[in-house]
Amino acid sequence: MKFYDIHTHQIPSENSDQTCILDVNPKDFEAAKSTYKKQYFSCGIHPWYSEDSASQFLHLSNIASDPKIVAIGETGLDKIKGPSFDVQIPLFKRHIELSELVEKPLIIHAVKAWEELYHIRKEFSPTQPWIIHGFRGNPQITQQMAKAGFMFSIGKRFNPDSLKYIPTKSLFLETDEKEIDIMEVYEQVALAMNWDMKDLTALIEGNVRRIFPGL
Repeated sequence: MKFYDIHTHQIPSENSDQTCILDVNPKDFEAAKSTYKKQYFSCGIHPWYSEDSASQFLHLSNIASDPKIVAIGETGLDKIKGPSFDVQIPLFKRHIELSELVEKPLIIHAVKAWEELYHIRKEFSPTQPWIIHGFRGNPQITQQMAKAGFMFSIGKRFNPDSLKYIPTKSLFLETDEKEIDIMEVYEQVALAMNWDMKDLTALIEGNVRRIFPGL
């Protein structure tokens, strides 16, 4: 079985039977690409650091078409940490436009910003997938966001009651910053869903190959 980690800050061992998407800042991409030749990357400006980010976004725009970058982000909105939404929202919208331009999925960091995300998606009607990473929303939020077309990446901490409201075609798994093996996440999610590990592994592989065909 092959395991896919679509959002991580950890480098798997060379002998690992997993494929990961390593999240990096635009300024770190070239060095990471040279160092980790087998890896794929997502690249964006985190909402916590969205202030004074013009030069970083310009650099991101210049590298976004690189085939090793398979997703734009993580980007998004955070009401708890970071500058005001007057700063976060315009930068988030620039990431959306870039995602559409280079035709790559958007990886989204969202904290207490469901209403804003919902309305921005309606405003843009994007053609590219939007994946909320580290999703822990309650069932009501899950149903609303799923109906709007969002996809979901689940990590070590998740809301088991919400899993049944995530369309199977919209489910991904991740480790984010946790120093754990992605297999642990697979095991926890399979248990919560009452699924066999082989079936879950096949589902995630199919989703990844559909949304990230370069992996």
